[in-house]
Amino acid sequence: MPKDCDDKHVPADSKARAADEELAAKKKRLKTHRADCKNAEVVESEDDETEEEDAPSSNSDSDENSVDFGAIAARLGGAASTHRRSVVSSFVPPPNEQWTPPVNPKSAQDAESIRRSVRRNLLFANIPEDTLQVLVDAMKYVAVDAGVDVVTQGDVGGDRFFILDSGVCDVLVNDRVAGEVCATSQRNFFGELALLYDSPRAATVRAKTPVECWSLDRVTFKRVLMATTMQQRALYLDFLGQVPIFSTLSSYEKMTVADALRVQFVESGDIILTEGSRGDDFYIIADGEVKCTRGGEEVSARLGAGDFFGELALIHDDVRQATVTAMRKTKLLVLDRATFKRLLGPMQEHLRKRADLYELYMNTPTKTERQPLY
Repeated sequence: MPKDCDDKHVPADSKARAADEELAAKKKRLKTHRADCKNAEVVESEDDETEEEDAPSSNSDSDENSVDFGAIAARLGGAASTHRRSVVSSFVPPPNEQWTPPVNPKSAQDAESIRRSVRRNLLFANIPEDTLQVLVDAMKYVAVDAGVDVVTQGDVGGDRFFILDSGVCDVLVNDRVAGEVCATSQRNFFGELALLYDSPRAATVRAKTPVECWSLDRVTFKRVLMATTMQQRALYLDFLGQVPIFSTLSSYEKMTVADALRVQFVESGDIILTEGSRGDDFYIIADGEVKCTRGGEEVSARLGAGDFFGELALIHDDVRQATVTAMRKTKLLVLDRATFKRLLGPMQEHLRKRADLYELYMNTPTKTERQPLY
């Protein structure tokens, strides 16, 4: 086989020099390639970390499926967390997954007793009646013998809330009795924080006598409460969107206000505002009906669900221009001036200017029937 004819005319030392140069070039290319690979690995690693930080986890404890109370606390003026992930409890089934809340049989008397106990707990104080019924239905009967621990201090696997139906339990902290829970007391429940957090049990609750309990699991609570909270927030945001002085707030700021609204129920005939009095509360009617009177005479059409009044009290220290009376049982969403100022302090001056224009508009001769009831 003939050799390459070009080689015949190249001196030996030139060949050696060329070989050395080629070897050096290969080493340089190899070194560059390794550096590039290393840089690529670093970039890829950083990208992975970014994706892990930013993208929702595919695991069952993803942020998408947990209620981030840390974020809510931050919106309401608390210290912002430096961690993206919440410390709130883990597993909640995805909203689009088929799920039926459990129903455990109980008598009507037991159901009513559970309902009263649940309402005394701040965690459940403002949930809608239909949501409360789902939680009551899901409560499961548990019997415990005397001397047996219902929950144990330091236990990290606890995920149930208990209502004591009969009997007495001792509460022990570091093996010392620190109190007791009685079925007949106003606070006949314990373990509610297990529904929210993955923190260890803070105390041991030990049956002093044979006891009967009703228990609620975390998944049912979180699933029901999450759905209710999301629906409630959407409704509140829709209500706030109709209030002129809030029209320039960002979605985030409106959400901040929505999360701060508290629920107040009034009965038929109850006076909510009194003409000539000072007040600092703003009201949205979630359900029900009210009438507005000035000097004893009705001054506008009656207000119903979605209507609002007292909005200017958030930024002006003026007297009420009308008396507002509930015509039937009414559910109100209330925001007081102090909370509003704490949430949106920097916006106060801007909103005050907006309110002055709004008040002028509402009091023009052609708009007297729409005079604000601040």
